[in-house]
Amino acid sequence: MRTERAFYKKTKNDSIIKLVREQYLRTDIPCLSKACPSTCNNEGPHGFLSATTDHYIIPDNSVIMRYLEILEQEEITGIILSQTVTINLQQHDKTRTYRKLRQIINDSRRNSVMFYNEIFENTKVLRKPHEPSSKRDWRALCQLALWYDNHLNHQKKIILLSELPHSEIDTPTQIIRMNTKQYLDLYYPHNLLLQNLVHVLADVVLDEEEEYSNKIKLTSKHTKSHHDAVSGYTEYKSIEELEVGIKSNRYFSGTLRCRKDSRDQAYVHGGGQLGKDILIIGNENRNRAVHGDIVVVDLLSENNWTTATNEIAFNSSNAEDEFEEDRFISTTASNQPTGRVIGILNRNWRSYVATLQEGSSEQGGSIHLAIPLDPVIPKLRIRYQDVKLIEDQRIVVRIDNWPISSQYPNGHFVRSLGPIHQLDTEISAILVEHSISVSQASQGFSQVSLNEMPIDTPENPWKPNEDEVKNRRDLRDLTVFSIDPPNCQDIDDALSIKELEDGKIELGVHIADVSYFVKENYVTDVEARSRGTTVYLADRRFDMLPSVLSEKVCSLRHKVDRYSVSVIWTMDKNYNILNTWFGRSIIRSSCEMEYEQAQQFLDGKQVATGLDPSLCKKLKPSVIKLAQVLRVIRDKRLAKGALELEGSEIKFKMTDQHEITDIIPKDSMEIHGLVAEAMILANASVGKRIYDGYKDAAILRHHPPPNQGQFERLVKAAKSRGFSVDFSSNKTLAESLKEITIGCKDDPEIAKLLRTMATIAMNEAGYISSGHYPINEYYHYGLALEFYTHFTSPIRRYADVVAHRQLLMCVEDPIAVQDTNLRESIMFKDGTISAICDNLNLKSRESKFAQRDSTELFQSLYVLQHTSDEVQLIERGVISEIRSNGFYVFVPRLGLKGPVYLKEKDGNPSVPLSLISGKQDDGETIPNCTIEVNMPTDISVLSANLPHPIQFNLFDNVRVSLKLRKSHAHRHMVYMTLVDLEHVDVVGKKPANPVRMTNKDMIHAIEEEEAVKSETNKKPSSRKKKKQTSMSEILEKFSRMSVIETRSTVDKSLQKQ
Repeated sequence: MRTERAFYKKTKNDSIIKLVREQYLRTDIPCLSKACPSTCNNEGPHGFLSATTDHYIIPDNSVIMRYLEILEQEEITGIILSQTVTINLQQHDKTRTYRKLRQIINDSRRNSVMFYNEIFENTKVLRKPHEPSSKRDWRALCQLALWYDNHLNHQKKIILLSELPHSEIDTPTQIIRMNTKQYLDLYYPHNLLLQNLVHVLADVVLDEEEEYSNKIKLTSKHTKSHHDAVSGYTEYKSIEELEVGIKSNRYFSGTLRCRKDSRDQAYVHGGGQLGKDILIIGNENRNRAVHGDIVVVDLLSENNWTTATNEIAFNSSNAEDEFEEDRFISTTASNQPTGRVIGILNRNWRSYVATLQEGSSEQGGSIHLAIPLDPVIPKLRIRYQDVKLIEDQRIVVRIDNWPISSQYPNGHFVRSLGPIHQLDTEISAILVEHSISVSQASQGFSQVSLNEMPIDTPENPWKPNEDEVKNRRDLRDLTVFSIDPPNCQDIDDALSIKELEDGKIELGVHIADVSYFVKENYVTDVEARSRGTTVYLADRRFDMLPSVLSEKVCSLRHKVDRYSVSVIWTMDKNYNILNTWFGRSIIRSSCEMEYEQAQQFLDGKQVATGLDPSLCKKLKPSVIKLAQVLRVIRDKRLAKGALELEGSEIKFKMTDQHEITDIIPKDSMEIHGLVAEAMILANASVGKRIYDGYKDAAILRHHPPPNQGQFERLVKAAKSRGFSVDFSSNKTLAESLKEITIGCKDDPEIAKLLRTMATIAMNEAGYISSGHYPINEYYHYGLALEFYTHFTSPIRRYADVVAHRQLLMCVEDPIAVQDTNLRESIMFKDGTISAICDNLNLKSRESKFAQRDSTELFQSLYVLQHTSDEVQLIERGVISEIRSNGFYVFVPRLGLKGPVYLKEKDGNPSVPLSLISGKQDDGETIPNCTIEVNMPTDISVLSANLPHPIQFNLFDNVRVSLKLRKSHAHRHMVYMTLVDLEHVDVVGKKPANPVRMTNKDMIHAIEEEEAVKSETNKKPSSRKKKKQTSMSEILEKFSRMSVIETRSTVDKSLQKQ
């Protein structure tokens, strides 16, 4: 059946045109309900309306525009999204709202569907002459509700949700109509989050309506709206003007990044055209844009261009996006373009953790300022009546709008996480800040997901299916073992090695067969795809899969049969790969070895600690042979240019009461690298195999090469220690880092810090679909491999699950082929894999940042628990980064990086006198001194009272006192005060090589000199009481001693010539 649809559209020149479209109505659109009693074609990869619920809901436009945040909550299911609503959103350019609705529909856990009622013969409603479009749309939704009610034989209540006052004449009597509050009161009366949201969002609506009416009043009086604008804020330009400006290269667009260590500065990538970042300095130029927004920037005149500050902020977190920060800091020496935000292309607002400003309850009223935990997010104005209930709590807030008349954005309260500075509260805050889903944060899975799981209980342990075993390669007679950290529960991988009679060798990597238990598009699969990865924090983890899989049935525990997917290489006696076998197998692990135990075998021990002697006799030959093979394979890869980089990893020893007794840096053992090499080999082999099978949709992991600017800081830092860095290729870079390691044998911390700098300077590795990139961009720069993927950790990474499915289809595994045919797999479509990769890259990044934040949280707890007014925590550290107002110090024992300030907030120098007095934390500072900085290698303290500058060089050893800067709204932050500099460089104009003396030596020499003088001038009759040495006396002695030291050095130098 053919009809016409007419609608009106506003053009770029503000004229209105009428558009007419032909429509052909269909009769075969399925209802997508599992309760369907008819013969609908309800098949395919999409979601379905549940058969177990007693009702479905159809929201109209008023509900979606006002209460979308409620519809986004996981508790709300059974939504029928009408085509009527989506057409309305598209006509009003609400693409962001439409995308959020599509996310709900595409999530099969939500049991929600999209119904195309405007092209379905039984639900199509034509517009009457002179009828308002809003009235026609309401009739269309009523018709949709009636059709569902009749089609499902009245089994389910069909509820129309609307915030508009529709008359009884417009609404059929058999239709159930409610507003959002009525619906929640009926079906979710005890859900505090939903009940709170419906109230606060109603307040937001009232605020917006009041603001709109005020604008109307102003306009009617011919008063320009910008008269109410906060000083410096301006209205954004129209989308049409922005698009024209971007195309003509007059304006620049990009993601706004605010610097955590200098909140007054933000930047936008200038792209290839400009070649530099554009600085956005101050709130006025930021013009109501928030970190993460996609903005349009207009460049300021070159007279306003400037260099970016590189100061250490006094109240920022130590945890930065190190790659972004390093890339930005390396450009601060040059003049930077500056700009102003003139428009927003996309708001990327999310849920933020915040705390009410101190004293909110004393101020009274219902409008309060909330200070976000993330220092780059501005304060928010929120409405809350009984403020005492959420005072001193970490709360979750959302931004609603930021009118030009407000200094701060308007937002609303969502929920409370708990009292500030309590451990569980702060962990919850980390999860919210990094967008870890509520279901994953609660460590829970839906009952539907749990019903999909195999049964494994003490009374009924899981056992392999005999018919399935026949389809697998049986490796249970092979000596297979895993090597993992202590107490590992989720064991993804196991290893084997076998010497054949003809002198060849079979090396095997065996990976948990997760894809056998997690079927594509089942609820567990959709949940795992959404989570993306297991999140590991300092004291807990948040699993990607239910524990019955991650810790039991899939985990390759010893002495039990387990399904696996194996890669087995046949090698000649020189360990060259002759052929590779991929496929499903069944194994029985002989032992769950710990890294330390395997390392003991390599160190020559016959019996590893904690293992049975007879088992050791069986395992040791395999571990020794495995090491021999993997060393050769690693050396071959390193010869091609693979990099051995550095990262800081620590673990915490704590009691049941969360008292941290110690922080232990991770030991670097050879076995770590050897096990990693086996996994790299498996990932590379699978990457090549799935590319051969699916050239347009293989899930790969690539690592783009860095550009020259990214290594500027590393090159200067290495040069300060006499090393050169050649980064023309990964091979030359690897050789440079190797030379640095050899040259720093006496001070390995310097080599570690330089390798860490190299790691930070790299681009991030990421997942890609092969169809989206040319083949020359598949290369993994860091590993020096043409093809690479993630295959070896499917229990904790969803990318590996995808790689398993693709690999098993490549080798035509019968179960994989059957599952794919039954479920219309989407795992082999370029667009789908690319979208999955985008989500996985985001989740992987946020998981890494969450882990980093939790480490910093526990480090601050350690400092809090081990310091007091009487007790200091003094550690040796290495200067890792020079800034204009101080430097960062890395403390190897604690794996902690913290700031040492040489200037106060007001910019005045503040250098502790302890550097020359030897008295720890006496509170006094060197008077009348100035600071000179030579970025990025050294910073010096100069004073008329000092005979020569005190110079702090990059990588100098220092002793620092660790302290905690406490905060109400933010996390407590570890900072450091300088106690002593182990190497004091004497910088003079004389051509002498000054002798380096520690402060203790210098003070001791001063005391000896004074003792000699005292002995010489001593009179028997005069006994004087010993006086306290003053600061001026110390400085005078230090000056005198330094002159003596320099003269002595010059005399020795002259004698040698």
